[in-house]
Amino acid sequence: MVAFGSTQRKNVRILLVGDQGVGKTSLILSLVSEEFPEDVPPKAEEITIPANVTPEQVPTNIVDYSSTEQSDDILKEEIVKAHVICIVYAIDDEDSLERITTHWLPRIRGAVGEDQPQKPVVLVGNKVDLVDYSTINTVLGIMERFSEVESCVECSAKTLHNISEMFYYAQKAVLHPTSPLYIMEEQDVIIH
Repeated sequence: MVAFGSTQRKNVRILLVGDQGVGKTSLILSLVSEEFPEDVPPKAEEITIPANVTPEQVPTNIVDYSSTEQSDDILKEEIVKAHVICIVYAIDDEDSLERITTHWLPRIRGAVGEDQPQKPVVLVGNKVDLVDYSTINTVLGIMERFSEVESCVECSAKTLHNISEMFYYAQKAVLHPTSPLYIMEEQDVIIH
């Protein structure tokens, strides 16, 4: 017999992916230093946030991916190791938003495999400080088509707007998933 909700994860591993220049590294560095970095390296080193400073009291590893510094094989390995994946797009770059469905979600699904449960995904629109509009309506359409997308957030690495919320949503997607436990079409129970 399986007791639902009885297993508590000991840590959370968050992977940030997205097109070059969308601000993945800036988001990580802004979270850690609480200020926007002037000099941004191509990739942030993996960081661990101790349990006592996270809302869920769980140590959290944050991993950055850089297509210029890492291979496709490393990306696949990181997707498999991650508990949740944040796909970062730039709100002011329509191509990066479109590539969520044409590139990133299919890539993540391919790395996980069809016979495995999909990894929860959080869509992260960065650079909200550069525009006076929202992409949430477009993102809601993506959420309807891809069940692994747990939530979305618009933020700004530059102004620190919604940065901690972004990482909280990622933690929450792992610790308190909203994905269905029962899939009607397959008449099957999903055990996390």
